[in-house]
Amino acid sequence: MNMPFKSPAEITAMAASCFPLARAAATGIDQDVLDLVAPKPKQEARKLAALLRAGKIFDKGILAMLHEIVGVLDAEIAEGTWIETRYDHSPENVSSDKCWGKERLTPEADRLSNALAVLIELYATLSSVHDLLRAEQVLRELRAAS
Repeated sequence: MNMPFKSPAEITAMAASCFPLARAAATGIDQDVLDLVAPKPKQEARKLAALLRAGKIFDKGILAMLHEIVGVLDAEIAEGTWIETRYDHSPENVSSDKCWGKERLTPEADRLSNALAVLIELYATLSSVHDLLRAEQVLRELRAAS
């Protein structure tokens, strides 16, 4: 990922943008995830949604929880995805391809993919903020040591 240098104001704005993303992610978990996943991931998702709703997005462990739920949703979506193959052997088909496939999702996988998109955006933005803040801290320590 190519990350341009950010000013403190830009980092603050990026961090602030995590809060509405967290609310959207919590809503996505509530509406599209909880009734479609197994009991153990459901418990973790419910706990994550509560933390996100409470605005505790910078608490320790949130990134790991987001990573875990993204993995669960990705696996569930993969199970609900299939390729529908179409064939065209008609004389009018002049292309070299006589068949092609189109990816299809079950309604459940489609709902999970909606929640997954917001969770991934939150994860990416939150990770960027953490990385930038960590880099600033390391630079401060290096400057203090010299």
